[in-house]
Amino acid sequence: MSTSNWEQGKAQSDYHFDWKRHEISGHDYKWLARFKGDWAKELEVIKKTAQPKTWESRGKSYHEDHPDLQAEQNDLINAGMDTEQVIFRKVFEFEGVWKTMIDELGLLYTKQAFHIQYPGEMLNLHVDKQYEMNEDPKQVARFFIFLEDWKPGHFLQMGTSFIQWRKGDLIWFDWPNIPHASANAGWEPRCLIQITGTMSDKTNDLFLGRYKRLSL
Repeated sequence: MSTSNWEQGKAQSDYHFDWKRHEISGHDYKWLARFKGDWAKELEVIKKTAQPKTWESRGKSYHEDHPDLQAEQNDLINAGMDTEQVIFRKVFEFEGVWKTMIDELGLLYTKQAFHIQYPGEMLNLHVDKQYEMNEDPKQVARFFIFLEDWKPGHFLQMGTSFIQWRKGDLIWFDWPNIPHASANAGWEPRCLIQITGTMSDKTNDLFLGRYKRLSL
């Protein structure tokens, strides 16, 4: 078993990890569509109820004998970080406009969570793993829906790309391979939904550009 979660993630990935390679911005993710609607009131509730999470507690059913827990803790300690550092805040309940958003993706099976990152919170560079869905990784897609416009001090790195988003933007990224990180060095929360699920014909239509605007 690896003593470093970061090194383990790099080993599973087919990413080049050449941080000096010059690439066009957006190379490491794909913008698919933009949701249009007004969910400001509902989002205020989410901001107030989101629960702080650390690397150790971030999963819905994370537990002390998780196979990668010690490797994650090792990385934090070796970096001189507090293992109790809050990385973001989560809400797992979805109803109303939020459920409608998820349904629009047409995924056959999903797990999703709000990721609310308050000022001073950060999630170190990593490559995603998928513990809760026993599917072929090639059939499992992961998306972000941004719930407010990008604000100064909000950072989301995908590979060598740094994203600036608009409210409602839906992006996909190659989760088993693309290293990514996020941080909030601004003054307002950064709010998004992460959705993971099995692809369907409707999801494939999103990739083909048949839906650019999704009205709620």
